Amino acid sequence: MRSWGIGLRHTLKIVVLLIAAGVSLASSGVGLAAKSDDQSARQQLALHYFRGVVNYEAGRFEDSLNEFRAVSAVDPYYRDTQKYIRDSMTMLERYRKDLLLPKDGGSYETKGTDLYFLGKMYYEKMDYERALEAFKAVLDKNPGDKFALYYAQLCQEAMGPKARKASTAVVARERADEVMGLEQEISYIKEDVASQEDMDAFLEEKAVRRAERGEMIRKKEKQIARQEALLDEAKKDYVTEARLTKRAKRLDEETEKWRRMKEQMSSRSPGIPAELIEFPVYLNRARGYYEQMKEALRTSRWNSAGLNAIQSALHYCDALLIYYYGVKSAYPGHENITRLMAENIERSDTDENILRMRAILNMKAIMEDEDRPLTRSEAIFLSEKTERLVEWCRSILPL
Repeated sequence: MRSWGIGLRHTLKIVVLLIAAGVSLASSGVGLAAKSDDQSARQQLALHYFRGVVNYEAGRFEDSLNEFRAVSAVDPYYRDTQKYIRDSMTMLERYRKDLLLPKDGGSYETKGTDLYFLGKMYYEKMDYERALEAFKAVLDKNPGDKFALYYAQLCQEAMGPKARKASTAVVARERADEVMGLEQEISYIKEDVASQEDMDAFLEEKAVRRAERGEMIRKKEKQIARQEALLDEAKKDYVTEARLTKRAKRLDEETEKWRRMKEQMSSRSPGIPAELIEFPVYLNRARGYYEQMKEALRTSRWNSAGLNAIQSALHYCDALLIYYYGVKSAYPGHENITRLMAENIERSDTDENILRMRAILNMKAIMEDEDRPLTRSEAIFLSEKTERLVEWCRSILPL
């Protein structure tokens, strides 16, 4: 326990020397003493880290393991701390297998790292003489090993005056080497702190740029949302206006249609007087429209078939009215043709054919109102009605 107390006191002395050296170097121009608490914490973290690296490179894996564990307790992801911890534990397990050497007649011809751990093991067991021999063997191979020199001095102090063999010049040289090593370690710490500060500044600037970019994106999204809302309102207004315009147009057309029908129905002479010489003209036109209807049906031209069917039916009925009664329907609507047929043609089958003509006129009105071509079913419907109506007219006319 006494040896651990001595080792702890000397370790505290080294830490005090490191901190004092760092403060003295910082006061020369860097100004580390004026940093904030956060910077001081980063400096302490870097100090532990580089001390762990120095111990690891020197083969003092137990001390390096303690230093890296101190770093991991504060920041587990600091550089490659976890890798050093794993490597230090692996090396400790590897070297502890060969630490015990023969007490008599043995030799210390193994690696310096083995000798260091062997001496430390003997030191912990208070076998200072054999520990001193191990540390001297380490110093023979590496005179600049300050940790071996430190433990050798502890062994000499524990053994008394008989073990102090080192000269004053050697001790002075080793002290000078130790100070140079400490100064180099402090310079490493300063470089690490400066690089860490540069990295922090870069990360802060990056965070600011990211925040500005996010704010710009949010403003743009709000602007686009407002524009979309305005477009939706304009679209709704346009659709509403178009619907109202279409409805108003349709109402106007219906009003005009019923006005014309009312005028035609209230007229005293619904038909137009016609001369007998017009009969061949209407009959030829009716036949031409009928043949075109048939041809269009054969070639599946439904719109042409329906239009020719309507014209053929109207001209056949007008030819019938001209030949027997000297009247014809009003152009271009022909709405009064069914009234002329009802008032002039007195036959038992007249009403049936008047219904056919009304069906044809209704389909004609639907086609004109919707302003579209006829479908196949509509064309076939008109052609069937027209054929029956044409057969009736031909049965009456002198053909």
